[in-house]
Order: sequence, then structure tokens, then C-alpha cells
Amino acid sequence: MRTFFNNCRLVDGTGARAVESALVVVTDDQITWCGPADAAEAPTPVAGDRQVDLAGRTLLPGLFNVHVHLALRLPFPEQRIDPFAPGYRAMLIYRRALEAIYSGTTSLRAVGEAHFMDIAVRNAINKGVLPGPRIQSAGSALIATGGHGHNSVSCIEADGVDGFRRAAREQLRAGADLIKICLTGGIGTPGEQPADKQMSDDEVAAVVEVAHGANKRVASHTGGSQPVKDAVRLGVDCIEHGYQFDEEAAQMMAEAGTFLVPTLCVTQELDYMRRHGVQEWMLTKARAAAVEHLNSIRRAVAAGVTLCVGTDLLPSDPVDGTVATIREVELLVEAGLSPLDALRAATFNSARLCGVERLTGTIAAGKQADLIVVDGRPDVEIRDLRQVRLVMKDGAVFRNELPNLDAPGLALPGVELAGGTFARVY
Repeated sequence: MRTFFNNCRLVDGTGARAVESALVVVTDDQITWCGPADAAEAPTPVAGDRQVDLAGRTLLPGLFNVHVHLALRLPFPEQRIDPFAPGYRAMLIYRRALEAIYSGTTSLRAVGEAHFMDIAVRNAINKGVLPGPRIQSAGSALIATGGHGHNSVSCIEADGVDGFRRAAREQLRAGADLIKICLTGGIGTPGEQPADKQMSDDEVAAVVEVAHGANKRVASHTGGSQPVKDAVRLGVDCIEHGYQFDEEAAQMMAEAGTFLVPTLCVTQELDYMRRHGVQEWMLTKARAAAVEHLNSIRRAVAAGVTLCVGTDLLPSDPVDGTVATIREVELLVEAGLSPLDALRAATFNSARLCGVERLTGTIAAGKQADLIVVDGRPDVEIRDLRQVRLVMKDGAVFRNELPNLDAPGLALPGVELAGGTFARVY
């Protein structure tokens, strides 16, 4: 079946200006044409084609969230205790994945889950067993013994070159799409600070060697100017969080082509933590990091670092009147990106980080039909991104609030796909 989306504004995700009177054609699971509606080569609908008048709404690529933990539970435990049975954990991860796509996030990158359950959910979706978003999985995050995340079952402790090399290979054996390390301390583990370096250079280099040998990337939870510089020098592909770093570190990232996933929601949306009743030590650390975190990301923007969108919160978590993925895009605008560039961070840049830019991340002929439709002009006023009316992935409609499209979207009787970590699922 062909679907003609007429009378729309097209923001293609590349950073190019919107096409104001556009036509986008989806055939089965792919985009087969997009561009000005009055172009000479624009296709013409025939009998049996579905036509949807978008009435000036904006069509853009489905959003990415490239820093998620789908089994997230708050407050964090202070000791390593698994709150979920393995089967329930898998079901919870899947539910959160459905919440993500329903809210407009069609692609996820999971950067630390226990028992390879994110990989199991990814595989079920990829095989067509269940509908859901695209998922890339890191398996468990690799940490030094006693390092950041030692209080979480989603992390594996290791020591020395051989220990980290083996741990990385175990993730790859399980089917990991990338390797995640925690180079420094952070906010969610007591007794440490975000700039405390916890892995040696040799340990980081060993993980990078193993991952790159398998054509996989390495993501590093990192705060502090010197640890960021060390990570870049050692070949890490992506800095996660970047709670604090100087102009020299930002310039090094830009020159090396290192990606940055800021997760600004962690420090800028403290009411989220308060509503969860997190421990005072965690709230104090987040509050203390907030100003310098935002200033560091502004340095990255000024240096031309490639920014992507990730939250550390669930993509569907309710934050400041919207969901976390969309709030993170807004925060990137507050950090200095233009709305167009923030949308690029949430689409094309994040697709590049995941290595799927030939498949998705932009609206172009030959790409998979992963797209959203929103009221307004989010490329001009970023808060318009909150008004999601249609979500499509691989041409399948997951959410539909358009008055003239006969497609029910995803329906789970008796289950509201919303709430994130606030949903009553524990």
C-alpha cells in the first residue's frame, strides 16, 4: 500500500530548512518519495492509494534516545539487589519500549541492563515476534570493582586488562551492539563524585581494542576534563553525560569526531528526582553538578562537537509537561543549539552514532518509514515537538491522533502506555 502525506511541512533531520509545501510517500515499510508537492517528478496517487492531508503539520523522522536503561527503578538501591525476577524484567523492558515508541521515540540505545534482557527484547522485536522500536543493546555496563554502578545489577565489575577484555568479549558473545564502560564516578552511586577516575588507561584501551576489533563502538560514562581527554585519546567513540569539561576537552572531542550524549535531564530536571523521593545524597550531587553540566555542553556546542539525544530517564518519563526524550531536545536548545540542530541531534546524529544512518534517521527515499507528525513548527519553536499526532515505524502506525487517517495505532486494552518510572508496575 502507498500512503501519500500531503500538505505538510517536511523537516528531514539533516539540518536543512523545512520544505513548506511537501509531499511524502510511504510504500509498505519504506519512504519512496519526498520533496516539494509541486515538483515535476512528484508521484500521482492512483486508485487504492491512501491520501492523508496533514493540514500544514510538520513531518519529521522518528526520534532517537541513545542513553536509556529500560528497567530503571527509582530511588536507586544503595546495595546490589535485583528487584525483578528475570521474566518480569524482560516484560518490564518491553513495556517501557512500547511507551517509548508511543511517545515518538522510534529508536533506542540501551546502555546497561541486567541478564541480557534488553538483548532478548531487541531480538524478539527484530524477528517480528512483537512490535516495538528499534533497539541497540550494550548488555551490562563494565565498571571497575567498587566503581560507579556497583550498586546496580546492570553493571559487571572487572579489574585489570585481562578482566576488562574478558568482560567486553562476554557482552559481544551475548550479542551486544556496543560496549559501555563507566570511566568515572557519577550521581547514582554513593561515595563518589562525577569526575573521579575509576579505570586505568590500560583497562580502557583493552575494551576499545576488543570492541573496535569487532567493529563495535565504545560508550563511556565520563565526567571531568581530564577523564574526558583521556577517553578521547584512548579511542572511546562516545562520551556519556560529560558532567564537567573545559574548552580543551570540547575541542579534542570535536577534532576526534567523538560523539557526546549530554543527558541534561539528569541535572536540569531535579523535580523528577524529588517526585521519586531519591536519597538526599543523590539529589545533592545532581544539584551541585547542574550549572557546570549545562555550561560544559555549551562549550561542546561552541566547539562543534556532534551531539546526540539521550536522557538516562525513560524516554516516556513525564518531565516538565512532556516526555523525557522531547524535554532533552528542548534542553539542547537551551544549551545553544538551534531548533533545527537539536532536531538533527535527535535524528540524524543519533542514527550515525548507532551506525544506522543508511536505514533511518532522516526522511529520504529508500529509508525505512520511521516518522512522526506534530502540530506546529518545531524547527522554529522547539516546544511544538510536544504535540505528537502520529508515530510510524517501518510503515506501521503505532500512534494516530490524526482526524483523517483510518489507522488505529497500538492498542492494549486496559493498559495505558504512559507514566514511565511513575507507572504502577512494581
